[in-house]
Amino acid sequence: MLSKFDTSTMEIPINQIQIGKNIKNIRTVFNRDRIEELADGIQRDGLMTPLIVMGSEDDDDNPIIELIAGERRYRAIQLIRKRNPTFMEEVPCIHFEGTIHDATFVNVAENIDREQVDEVDLSSWLYERVQDGVTQSELATRLHRSAQWVSFRITFFDRACPELKKALREGLISFTAAYYLAKNCSAEEQVKYIDKARRNEEKISLNEAKSSGSDKKSTTPGKKERTKMAALAEKVASESGSDVARGVSLGLSWVDGLIPANELEEMLTFEGGK
Repeated sequence: MLSKFDTSTMEIPINQIQIGKNIKNIRTVFNRDRIEELADGIQRDGLMTPLIVMGSEDDDDNPIIELIAGERRYRAIQLIRKRNPTFMEEVPCIHFEGTIHDATFVNVAENIDREQVDEVDLSSWLYERVQDGVTQSELATRLHRSAQWVSFRITFFDRACPELKKALREGLISFTAAYYLAKNCSAEEQVKYIDKARRNEEKISLNEAKSSGSDKKSTTPGKKERTKMAALAEKVASESGSDVARGVSLGLSWVDGLIPANELEEMLTFEGGK
C-alpha cells in the first residue's frame, strides 16, 4: 500500500494552520500542566516531531491548511509565542494526501499512542463514527484494538448518563467499572451510585459496578437445582397432601421434559373440574 504521507518536511507559517474545520480532534480535554511541560521541552530542545496537515476548505470553499495531528504541540508552540511572539513563526509539517475520512483515523491513532486520551472523548469519537456508518470491525482494525475494546466504549457512551461521564473524567470510577454501571443501570440508578460515592468520598469499585442492578434480575436455576426442588416438592406433597407442593412438582417436571404438555394439561383440567 502506498503511503498517504508526503514524507518531506515543509515549513508553514503557524498562523496559517487552522483547526477543527473538517477534522474534529478526538481530544477535547487538554491538561494545562502537560502543555506547559511540552512547551518547556520545545523551547529547550526544539520541535522533535512535525505537525501533520492537509489541504482542506473552509465553510466558504476557500482553500485552507488544516491540522490533522499534533494539536498538543501546536498549543505548546502558541503558548511560547504568547511570551515570545517571534518564536517559531514557521513550523515543520508533514503533508497528508489521503481523504478526510482517513485523516480522522490519523488523528485518533496519534492521540491514543502518544498520550492517554480521555475515555469520554474516545468513546464519543467511536460512537460518532458508528453513527456515520463506520463498522465496529473497521474501527478495531484501523486502531489496532480488539472488537471488544471498541464495543465496550460504544456501549458505554450510548448508555452512560452525563453524571457518569463526568465521574469518569474526575477519576471517581475506572472505565471498566463505568462500563458495567452504564450497562446494568438506568440513568437514575447511575446517579444514585455516583451520589453515594461522593458522599462517602470513595471510588466506585469494579465489583460494585459489576453487581449493580443484579437485585432486579432473576436467575434461571440450573437443572440440578430444579431436580432438587422437584424432589422436595414431591416429598412435601406425599407427606402432607399439599396441592401447592404437588403443583410445584408437576411444573418443574414439565419444565425438565419429564411430563408431556398434554399430560400436564389433562391433570390440570381434571384438578380444576373437581
